[in-house]
Amino acid sequence: MTNAPLKPIYPFDEPGRPIELYRGNISGLAVNDVDGGVEFRWKPDPTIVWTIDTGVPPQFVNRQDKIPLVLHRPDGDVELPSYAWGFDGGWSNGTIFGSDNAPLDRLIAHWFNLPNWHGPELLETTEAGINRQWLGRLTLTVDGWTVTLDVRPDHPAVWVELNKSDVYVMTHAMEIRRSDGAPFTACDAEPVLTAMHCGVSFALGRWVAPMLPVGLNSSGAAVWEEWKAGLCGPARSPSPGWWYQQDHAALADFLKLLISAFGDPSRRERLWMQMVLAITATYTPGFVEPRITLGFSGLEHMMWQNLVLSGLMPEADYEKKNPPVAEKLRRVLNAAKIPVAIDGGIHPTIAKLAADQLKYGLKLDGPEAVTWTRNRLIHPTPGKSNRDVYQYPGLLAEVWLLLRYYLVLLILHSIGYQGTCRDLRKLTGWASSTVTVPWAATS
Repeated sequence: MTNAPLKPIYPFDEPGRPIELYRGNISGLAVNDVDGGVEFRWKPDPTIVWTIDTGVPPQFVNRQDKIPLVLHRPDGDVELPSYAWGFDGGWSNGTIFGSDNAPLDRLIAHWFNLPNWHGPELLETTEAGINRQWLGRLTLTVDGWTVTLDVRPDHPAVWVELNKSDVYVMTHAMEIRRSDGAPFTACDAEPVLTAMHCGVSFALGRWVAPMLPVGLNSSGAAVWEEWKAGLCGPARSPSPGWWYQQDHAALADFLKLLISAFGDPSRRERLWMQMVLAITATYTPGFVEPRITLGFSGLEHMMWQNLVLSGLMPEADYEKKNPPVAEKLRRVLNAAKIPVAIDGGIHPTIAKLAADQLKYGLKLDGPEAVTWTRNRLIHPTPGKSNRDVYQYPGLLAEVWLLLRYYLVLLILHSIGYQGTCRDLRKLTGWASSTVTVPWAATS
């Protein structure tokens, strides 16, 4: 069975090319309306930019306050809060058009910098007498929602450009609707949209984003729209995430669990922060030290949730470091059946550190090694060579890998995921090499 691909509101374009959001008359800059436009630009970072045509009096240039631009769109005037940067234009932090409570039939969003995971459903188009078919649709049905995600037909060509430089391009279109066809609001759909944004980014180990969502009513008219730059990074990444990109079942299982979890506001808040820290620990370019410190913050978040919020440990004991942090982490990992022993074949430098620390009466396993390294980075002790992390070349990289392995698995365990994942302790191996999560493999 073939399907007609989703049609994005803003058409697919070439990598790095701005998306035109509006072109026409603009009020709020001069006594009379002026001609200009609004674009979504990608350099140096995703942002909304407005420009005016030549010959407009520069009456707004010295304004430091917010400028209420009014765009005269065919479906009605809308206001875009903006700022000026000079004679020819400025920028905006975005806005929402329409009511969050307007009844919607479906919501269309535009994804940027997603890889092509060759969704299991077949898409087909016929243009200028040429028939084209490709695998490119992933459909999720969960908690009364149906989420459809389609890849653009020329993805392989644009992906080459994404890997040459740090550019952005629209790669997928997504539709969200109620499975029974009932109307919904943008507020109703927000947890689903947020779960998809955070969840797919977490699976890939880098930020990708659905942006420029548009809500359509039963007549096909746009009655709600958001212009905003979402968290999104280049396609190139220092290391992959936990998900193998052709395992459709694993992604579907994970996203269904996450969408259900995001339906609970308190769980959504915690999961969002944990995943942000996990993505940061995986993706942050540059030095490895910030990945360790931020990733460890994610582990502390998990320890608080799994020990204090669950009622297993009084808050006073946790704050008094009773037991020590490494023991707290060990308890949480053991409860999830995540191995804590040091594997010298994977982490030889950590194994050497553990052997050396035995001389000082400290027996290191994984939680102790991660905690020991993080503490020495944050609280260095000059003059004590046995406390210096930099005497072990390669230690920081191995600790970073072990730390993100712990954090990602704890997050997956917290939502009940039972599928496969990459072994994030390793940076080498086949892309398709995955293992079943340890709590499922040992149950």
